[in-house]
Amino acid sequence: MTLMEEVYDQLAKNAFVETAEEFSTDWCWRSRSWFSVQKNKKSDFSIPVAINCLNKVKVQIAMMHIRKQKLGGIAESDLGVLQDVRAKLERHLLEQHRVAAVAEPDDARPENVS
Repeated sequence: MTLMEEVYDQLAKNAFVETAEEFSTDWCWRSRSWFSVQKNKKSDFSIPVAINCLNKVKVQIAMMHIRKQKLGGIAESDLGVLQDVRAKLERHLLEQHRVAAVAEPDDARPENVS
């Protein structure tokens, strides 16, 4: 199983995504069919897609911390899932692509960059 499949399965199992199409578009910033094409080719995350997914995970973690401050408790297990996915993506980027760190973007969506 590729890391891409592992991350998708972990997010789906914990109700962060409902479909592979949602994972492709909302978490990886690719076309709706991206996940199924990559899975069929037995491909894994490329550098840009891993970074896109990592950024989405970081945003979700930050949102959970904000909700915790404003509303009280959060599901620690949900936070743990996201932190685990973050660690896996960071390890993948380091070990497979020699990317040691990813800078925090001002606006994460590529189409918003001028």
